[in-house]
Amino acid sequence: MLIISEQKTKRWVRKWEPHKHCTVCGLAMEPDPDNDFCSSECETKYRKWEKKQKKKDKTFTYIMIGSVVLIIVIMIINFTLMGG
Repeated sequence: MLIISEQKTKRWVRKWEPHKHCTVCGLAMEPDPDNDFCSSECETKYRKWEKKQKKKDKTFTYIMIGSVVLIIVIMIINFTLMGG
């Protein structure tokens, strides 16, 4: 029994033979340890997503560090005003 997976190109993979799925679209493809994507289009989408995710992570880190510094500054000001 054959499974037909359609995207922009058709790929045929036998149902019970070893295979893996594209990281982005889930298309069944031949097991290749060097490639996690079925096409260059999927790889491009993944690379864009990965770049955006890294930018979000950096922003979140800066916000967290800024928050901690702000809390420490507020605590120091409060301590000095209360006559610590």
